Amino acid sequence: MSNLNLNNLKYEQKEVKILLSVTVLFFIISAASWLLSAPGIRYDFYFESADSGVLSVEHRNLHLKGYPENVLQYVDELIAGPRTERFKSLFSAETHIISRYIRDGVLYINLSSDVLDRAGSCSEIKTGIELFKKNVLNNFSKINSVEMYIDNRSIYISDESEL
Repeated sequence: MSNLNLNNLKYEQKEVKILLSVTVLFFIISAASWLLSAPGIRYDFYFESADSGVLSVEHRNLHLKGYPENVLQYVDELIAGPRTERFKSLFSAETHIISRYIRDGVLYINLSSDVLDRAGSCSEIKTGIELFKKNVLNNFSKINSVEMYIDNRSIYISDESEL
């Protein structure tokens, strides 16, 4: 009788070990898949409200990328405009990026002349430029300043306090 109990005990211990091994394996697979499909980094996007003109924030998760690719990805999203209809785009919908790069903590961005068109629901040009700079500078501490161009011509705003 004692021999039978020992065999049953060994069999039950083996079952418990298998069950624990399978549970640990499922946990490892679950954790790995969660890490690989992580939603990314949360960024803030500032736009004007279409209703009241008040500054509003939209939150988006962008894929995990290193510096400076994350800044350039953010800039692409910012130029594309808001996801909600209740916010104004910074620039007209036809605006596209001619070139963009980062050097020594300065973001250089050259936009198409479509920025000057006021088609659709978009901010005033001066407000759009300042909001663009605010977005980039508030989200990326490694960027010290933003130099903007329209068709290779520098944009210069003499008095930023007017905004």
